[in-house]
Amino acid sequence: MADHVPTILVPIDLHGINSTTLETVVRIAQLLDRGLLGLLLEDLRLQRVADLPFTTEITLSGARERSLLRDHLSMRHSQVGSNTRKLLHELTQRERVPLSFEDASGSRWHTVLERNGHQDIFFPARPRWHTPERERVKATHYIKRLGIVLADPALDSRLLDTAAILLRAGLAGDSYILCQHAPLPEQLQRLYHLGHQVRIQSHVACDALGIIALIQHSPYDLLLLTHDNVRNIPPDLLDAALEKSASQILVVG
Repeated sequence: MADHVPTILVPIDLHGINSTTLETVVRIAQLLDRGLLGLLLEDLRLQRVADLPFTTEITLSGARERSLLRDHLSMRHSQVGSNTRKLLHELTQRERVPLSFEDASGSRWHTVLERNGHQDIFFPARPRWHTPERERVKATHYIKRLGIVLADPALDSRLLDTAAILLRAGLAGDSYILCQHAPLPEQLQRLYHLGHQVRIQSHVACDALGIIALIQHSPYDLLLLTHDNVRNIPPDLLDAALEKSASQILVVG
């Protein structure tokens, strides 16, 4: 991918990303005129778990069994990466979205912070193993509830432009503005579309603790943030919040 092409960075680790979410991020990239950069992460925390004696002593013991567990994690990493690559290639070719991949090691947010630049970053929600069957059947790439965090007048316009593009394309439904102070009506004008509602929740804490709580307990299908929203939050806290979040997160550069 050419260096000058704006990209959305997508961390991909052992948990994988379901096909519906991949369709969503490819469609978002197409609408925003972005390329996709899949960051294939080998999670060092899981590798460290494989080296702990108690990991295998539940059923087995000895260094050979620990080696087998490391091999299992390595195979899982390879399988997830291969499957995700294949599906992303198919989806991006269909939508004509530039695609590239890189390998890295570490947790999702830590690894992203180590990179240069301010690419958009898409964090998929973690799989929920006990999702009722009726919810799985109804799942689509449609973003029913779009959360938009407005915290800096200098950057809010970028978030609103992004939201407006998703709405106009029919990818998103109702919008939920989360802010400390209510925005001006003219700022929100671009979000009003027939059949869609715009709800404003003011007096929302947009400091570090407020953002962490929002990510962790987000009720939205997609939550839009800026880099400034998360700039001063310790990476460990962000990683922990992302692990628990049921929401997709798009950090806009």
